[in-house]
Amino acid sequence: MSASKVPLLAAIAFVALFVVGTAFLGTPLPVETSPNATVAWLKAHQSVVPVAVVCTALALVPFFVLTAWVRRALPDVHGYAFLTAAGAFGAQVMVSTWFLAGAALHAETIDPQVARSLLDVGAFFGPVLTTTDVVMGGAVALAALRPGALPRWLGWLSAVFVVEQLAEMATIYGTSGFAAPGGAWNNVIGASLLMIWVLGLGIALTKKAPQA
Repeated sequence: MSASKVPLLAAIAFVALFVVGTAFLGTPLPVETSPNATVAWLKAHQSVVPVAVVCTALALVPFFVLTAWVRRALPDVHGYAFLTAAGAFGAQVMVSTWFLAGAALHAETIDPQVARSLLDVGAFFGPVLTTTDVVMGGAVALAALRPGALPRWLGWLSAVFVVEQLAEMATIYGTSGFAAPGGAWNNVIGASLLMIWVLGLGIALTKKAPQA
């Protein structure tokens, strides 16, 4: 396999594993869901939560591979900013799964109020993760929008991603519906744009990378 294909394959693997893991859980549970309904959801999804968590954990392996290629392609300052934010991104992704997996582990006996509280904490993964996305996207945008580092189209895509993520921080203040923590803004719009951006990184780096 040509070494130049590694970034694209890593990006595809990350997106595929992340999407599969999300698909196992189905429609995200809204934060306004009652405690009793939350427990019912946990019971119904208890068998698939571990699968979703494993997919999410495995998705970070190709993500960090892609991170290494991005770090190499960016100028030092931009690259170190990206690397730091990518590490924080991975940590936040993993911590977010702990609350879901822990709540589902004893779904038959967990107190409904405790279950609701655990998933409420996990729901803030989306709103807070935007900060690491802004740094990663911003580093790529600043490097790509100047000559030589990366394609300019990636710079503009990264800029759009950064603007959306900055706006998405508003979900910290949400309490229900589209703009609530863990709502459609986080899990549909924000997540979809993240996937598109990651694939864009893979494509750009594959075209730029030297053949092995």
